Parts: sequence; structure tokens; C-alpha cells
Amino acid sequence: MDEVVLNWFNQWNGHFDILDDALRFAQLYHVKSVPFMLVVWSLWFLPKTASDRTHIRERLSAALLCAVPIMLVTRIIANYAPFVARPIHTDGLKINLHEGQSTTFLDGWSSMPSDHASLFVGLAVAILCIHRGFGLFLLCWAIFINSLPRIVMGLHWPSDILAGVLIGAVFALILLPPLTRLVKKTAIVPYLEAREAIGYPLLFLVTYEIANMFELIRYLINAILD
Repeated sequence: MDEVVLNWFNQWNGHFDILDDALRFAQLYHVKSVPFMLVVWSLWFLPKTASDRTHIRERLSAALLCAVPIMLVTRIIANYAPFVARPIHTDGLKINLHEGQSTTFLDGWSSMPSDHASLFVGLAVAILCIHRGFGLFLLCWAIFINSLPRIVMGLHWPSDILAGVLIGAVFALILLPPLTRLVKKTAIVPYLEAREAIGYPLLFLVTYEIANMFELIRYLINAILD
């Protein structure tokens, strides 16, 4: 079934220039992840009263914190579970490629589960618990912009995406309430609100790191392990 679904999506890769351009466009961080951070910043300033702002900001801070264990669990599974070759690296499997797509991209990286699906679906579900409209928008974005194109291009099996979706959604639902209580207990939001010169640069750094999927942290970990 995995291969059947993959083949149906992959058959469109490399056949239509407009679709190929859209697939390449969807891989840019500005497209696949920055909208999530724009929503976070919008919600940060959306409430009109100070008490409502603090309440929303505490939940948003908890939603951002959810990204850390979601990515950690996803990478642990990918690194230590049995290796699964990506479709484009699977011997004997014919995969359609669009112009400029490299077969060496992500070679040696296990396909299961999809960190794109886990991170962005997890964030979308967390935001959905805070604001229904923005959350539904981000959930659609996570599925149609972040996840499905990776099946079309042969970067993931459908089961990889499904596993990532489940990891992200389940962890977001489980972790958001206790992390919200932790943020409230530590009073970190009022502390940073009273020190905007420190708080907003730190918030920008956090949202920037999530937007590029913790690229700096990954680099530092790889440098230490190597």
C-alpha cells in the first residue's frame, strides 16, 4: 500500500513545469516554515487587554516549547530505529524526478519518520488549541505544503508522513497543558514583558531556530559528536 500511494503522488513529479516550480518553491524556509512564525507573532500581539495578552503569550510560549521534544523524539527514532531508505534511494524503485532534483539529497538519512510532518503538524495542533482559525490554516499548510510535496518528490514514504503526523499531534496535545502550567509557574512571560530589550530578541531567536528547523543546534550537535 505504501508503494501504491507513493507511486500515485510521484507520477506527477517532473511532468508539469508549474507543479515542479511549486515543489521547489515549497522547499524554501520562507514558504514552508516562516508562515508558522508569522502566526505566532500575530497571536502574540492580537489580544487587546494586558491580561488576555499574557494568557495567550503563556500558551504560545508552551506551543514553541513543544517543538523541542517533538523534534528530539523524531530524531531519536530516525537515528536509532531500523534504517529505512528514502524512496529516491531505494534500489529497484523507479522514481520520477523533476529537473534539478538530486538523487544524493539526504542520502544516508533514514526516511522514518518525517521530521517536517512531526514538527509542523505538532506546531499546528498546538496553535489550534490556542486559536481555531490560525490553527486550521497552519494544519492545512503543514499537510499540503510541508508534507505532501515530500511524497511527490520521493523524499518520504506515505507511512513516514503518517508517523510524523501522529508524533507531532500526540505530543502537542499531551505536552501543551503541562508546559503551559510550567510557563505560568515560572512567570517567564511577565518577566520578559517587563524587559522587552531582552525578551523580544530572545523570542526572535527561538522563532528563527524553529523556522529553520533547529539548523544551528543540529550543526553544533554534529560537530560535538564528530
